[in-house]
This record gives sequence, C-alpha cells and structure tokens, in this order.
Amino acid sequence: MSRRNSIRARTDWQVALLPVALVLLGGCAAGPKSSGSDSLAGIDHSGRMRGYIESKRVTDFCPDQASRRDDERCVVTRGFDYSRGVTIVRTYDPNGVLIATQEPPGADLSLTDVERARVEALVRSDPRISDIVNAPDVVLWHGGFVMREPGDKYCDRGSRCIRVIAAIHGGDDVILHSVVDLMTDRVVYPKYVPSGKSVARHSDGG
Repeated sequence: MSRRNSIRARTDWQVALLPVALVLLGGCAAGPKSSGSDSLAGIDHSGRMRGYIESKRVTDFCPDQASRRDDERCVVTRGFDYSRGVTIVRTYDPNGVLIATQEPPGADLSLTDVERARVEALVRSDPRISDIVNAPDVVLWHGGFVMREPGDKYCDRGSRCIRVIAAIHGGDDVILHSVVDLMTDRVVYPKYVPSGKSVARHSDGG
C-alpha cells in the first residue's frame, strides 16, 4: 500500500470512529442514570437543617458543685449537629466558660420550632402523599416521635428520623403514618406501618 493510501485509510478509520466517541462522551456528560427518586427532584431543599441547632438550655448543678458556692450554677445545652449526625451536650461554668462536651450515643432530642416546620414542609410537598396530608380536615401530629431503629436503612445511627401522623376528625382518626429524616432532608417512609400493627411493612415508594 502506498503512503498516500495508508494515510487515507487511517483518516477514514478515524472519521468512522468519531460518531461513536461523541456518543460515549455524551453519555459520560449526562451522568448516571436517574433513579426512582427523581420524581422528588422538584422538592425545594433550601430550607434543610444545617450545622448545630440547640434544642434545650437549662441551669443545673455544676459537675464540681461541691467546690463552688451554693448559689453558683452551670448552664447545660443540648442540641443536634447536622454536619455530623450527633447529639451534643455542653456544660458551661457560671462565667460562661465551656468545661465539658459530651456526645451521648442514641440520645434523642425533641424538635425545635424550626425543625418542626421543616418536617411539615417536607411532608406536605412530597408528591407521594401530598394529596392525603393537604386534604381538608387533615391535621398533622409531629415533633414528639423521634425514631431510631437499629439496622434500618434510613433510621439507624446518625439519622434524625421523625414520625409524622396524619389524622382526620379533629385528630381522632389516624389515616397515615410517615417518617421524615431531617439529616437527608426527605420523607424516607411516606407510608409507614408501625411495628405494633399486624403487618410491620414500610413503603418508601409511591
């Protein structure tokens, strides 16, 4: 084969491969295939919980109270750190100096007003259950049902799962249980069946 024919053959081969290369590059740019959760892509996550949120602040005896005046007290704060998924307990001396920090495992805190509002917003905006929870006469109970289940794929250690109950007739008749994880800022179980029922099966789909 002459040099000219060899160059022409190589050029033709490269041109033939160009469409294939473009298709492959386009697939890479598009990223991974979408999952079933894409139906929730329209939910606004700008209001998600971030950083440390203090839940409670009390005045209490100091750890070294025996060496202090009788009228001296320390301040103890409890809150949840959303950057790490842990509860933090801090103790400050009467002068406001931090003297102790603890991260008790499994400690659950009641929701703050900000967290409670976020839970309700996520439930009401979830397209899988929005028709139910936004119907007339439906009330939502939430805030006192922090949930952690060992081995659960959503609500194990490091989660901040909250039980939400939808009810009608002034809250007397329960029609739906749902679970929100504030750590991931989503409804993880739109239709949750409590284990006390005859069938402890949860639905994380539509």
